[in-house]
Amino acid sequence: MAKNTDAPAETPRPAESSQPKAEAAREDVSRAQIWAFWGVVALAVITARALNHLLPGVSESVIERWVMLGFGVCMGIFLLKLK
Repeated sequence: MAKNTDAPAETPRPAESSQPKAEAAREDVSRAQIWAFWGVVALAVITARALNHLLPGVSESVIERWVMLGFGVCMGIFLLKLK
């Protein structure tokens, strides 16, 4: 028995429901928000290094606590605005 070769081969269709969700997730975050996030991270690192150099008598753990407190506040505000 010979197969019928005139029928077009079926191609699998991509899942249509997953594409809009991925595109919507990409549209939620702008380049400015990404730069703002990494700017705050860089600012926290630079601040910690500068304070460690400028305040040699202060324990490094104290400097870390204060810098991380400020970083946490900035990230909280950032996440509230992102929402």
